[in-house]
Amino acid sequence: MPEEFDFAELRKYLRGQIDMGDSEVFLDEPWTLVKRAAPAPSRPAINTAPSVPASAQFSPVTNNPAANVSFAATGAPAAINTSATSAPSASASLAGESPAASLFAPTGGLAAPAARPVVKKTASAFESAESLDAFYAAIKSDVVYANVGDLALYEGPANPKVLLLLPAPPAQGGPFFATPAGEMLVRLFGSLSIPAESIGVTFFYKGRTARNIPALLEATLKKMLAKELSFIAPSVMVTFGEPLFHQVFGKGKNFEEHAGTDMEFSGVKTCSLVDAYAMSQDKQLKWVTWKVHIPKSSYFKA
Repeated sequence: MPEEFDFAELRKYLRGQIDMGDSEVFLDEPWTLVKRAAPAPSRPAINTAPSVPASAQFSPVTNNPAANVSFAATGAPAAINTSATSAPSASASLAGESPAASLFAPTGGLAAPAARPVVKKTASAFESAESLDAFYAAIKSDVVYANVGDLALYEGPANPKVLLLLPAPPAQGGPFFATPAGEMLVRLFGSLSIPAESIGVTFFYKGRTARNIPALLEATLKKMLAKELSFIAPSVMVTFGEPLFHQVFGKGKNFEEHAGTDMEFSGVKTCSLVDAYAMSQDKQLKWVTWKVHIPKSSYFKA
């Protein structure tokens, strides 16, 4: 008896394709069939200085204790008691105490170790910024961005529902949401009932020219990201790409195991997906994202 197959889903897909017209369908995006003729929703003006509720205000002392740590020694060790009364008496030895206790008893004063010099760590200027504009002004003068020039700053509304975190700005320049990757992600999250006007984007490294980032500077960029998040205050942050995943969460976590799962960074719900620029050119990565990674997260529901 020949094996029977259920082609209901294929029939539904083909019927939709016929109704919409082949030239109007994104055939390589699994999350939706979108008419090309449909105008994209207008995006609101970029506001780089959103008002921040009192509960989200950043305090360098309480929210970033690492910046205020002093590595000073607490003081010289307590002096050793070398008085004669501390040595065991002869009668004690005769009573059964080990002779070695008398042999190694201190007989003279020992000089206390010299106190270690106090080393104070100077906080970076961006750590005391009180607004997003002040934060951006401060990082432009930081050693991380010395001689870098123009920086790619946050694009999007205040308190976005989703903040996209990319490793770096698009190579071709211009607004991210005007790039193929940006347009693709707007459609993807639109299929998750998140409109374009509720999506923002920022970059881990904001320089528009590519460079290799030493591990020491990565730690500073991570602190900058935490500070920036305190002003943007997104509901969920989504990172893109395995290298960025390790920069944010460390080398000890496995990207394949954690991609799409519920995570957290600096008090913000976070989810990691594959590289957005690569995904825009690769149908298989789109399918993995939609069918495997996003279903793992409780932050999004298709």
